[in-house]
Amino acid sequence: MKVGFIGLGGIGKPMAINIARSGFELTVTDLREQPLRDLEQYGAQTVGSPREVAELSDIILASLPSNEASLEVALGVDGVIPSTKSGDIYIELSTISPEIVHTIVEKASAKNVNVLDAPVSGGLEQREEGTLSIMAGGEATILSQAMPVLKTFGDKVFHTGPNGTGASIKLINNMLAGINMVATMEALVLGVKAGLSVQTIKEVIGASSGNNKVFEGLVDKILTINPEPPKGQTANQGLHTIGKDVRLANEMAQNLSVPLSLGSSALQPFLAGLAKGWADKEYWVIMEFFEQLSDANIRPQT
Repeated sequence: MKVGFIGLGGIGKPMAINIARSGFELTVTDLREQPLRDLEQYGAQTVGSPREVAELSDIILASLPSNEASLEVALGVDGVIPSTKSGDIYIELSTISPEIVHTIVEKASAKNVNVLDAPVSGGLEQREEGTLSIMAGGEATILSQAMPVLKTFGDKVFHTGPNGTGASIKLINNMLAGINMVATMEALVLGVKAGLSVQTIKEVIGASSGNNKVFEGLVDKILTINPEPPKGQTANQGLHTIGKDVRLANEMAQNLSVPLSLGSSALQPFLAGLAKGWADKEYWVIMEFFEQLSDANIRPQT
């Protein structure tokens, strides 16, 4: 089985490395040179376009940053689908709108190419260890065929239903995470203004009903990790990514006439951070807004 991978960013690169480590014949491409050189160290063949990846692969995976990028890579002149052969499988790992998935599926079906929308969830540790959660929409038989590849970077693979459901549940998950991010920041500010230390807030809520995975991880990040990535590195959980995901979830709700009182409110701090030019910083940079609004200091003062 020949595997292709497109998009070697903060999430895509570890997934591609795990595929290569598992012994699959792997062809990769990316817009940047360094990730390609890195994958060569694991035995991957590098090429210059998605078209070339498709021509050399039976299963093609893509991990991309936006709806627009996914459409271009899948359907563009130098894209995947125009260069596939009957029976190939295209796996869209990106966090994108379900409408984009359906557009890709329509074009792929005309060539008898099967599609899975299979976005992933997990932090840096899960990416590197190959223990991501995968939410796969599409035909069960196609998912079974792709499972050996998916299992190289994911230990929990959920079949969510037909095409589009993987993309939908990922947006719902990330919207819920975004709500919890904003709620955590507000809770920290409220607690400090009420005379509590951040350490006390962390310990008490961590042992109580208000706790959740976002709270557990975010408090430490706010306290110990500069939201400005080290020079030459990209953010692991960039504001542009989180903001985009919460925005797409709100757009999906609008398309379905579903009111989101919390989801729409949670989007606003992320949009404000993007307006400030913080797109490439870690998402907890927006803690600054909550501190300013309430005249409170949560982050370590330098």
